[in-house]
Amino acid sequence: MYKLIIGNVKVTVADDGIDRLAAAALAREAVAAAARQGKLIGHIDISAGESGPVVETTMRAGSPAAHRTIRQSMLDGVRAAAQEKLFPTSIFASKDTWFDADTGQEWYGDCVNEAREEIMAKLEAWLKTL
Repeated sequence: MYKLIIGNVKVTVADDGIDRLAAAALAREAVAAAARQGKLIGHIDISAGESGPVVETTMRAGSPAAHRTIRQSMLDGVRAAAQEKLFPTSIFASKDTWFDADTGQEWYGDCVNEAREEIMAKLEAWLKTL
């Protein structure tokens, strides 16, 4: 018996007669098949059967809807970066001031807050279309 890790999936191979490369290929195939169905695998057991290796999968605990896709992760990163740039959380950053580093211009007051809110609203609307 030996164990492998494929991505973030633990694989247990019960029979030492199964080659590591073959076991890894079977595990990757099982992960890909589950991904096509929108499922996430937590553990794979591979054992020797009468007609070849037998692959048994255990789904990951938790709701599949709670797991993000890479696309959603990237969109959330864009949203977080814009939020931090437009609404800095630093104690040294003034909340009603905007400074343009390229031109040296500064803006103060309500026009800064209105522009921030408008840009963030348009970004949120655009992100919903993707």
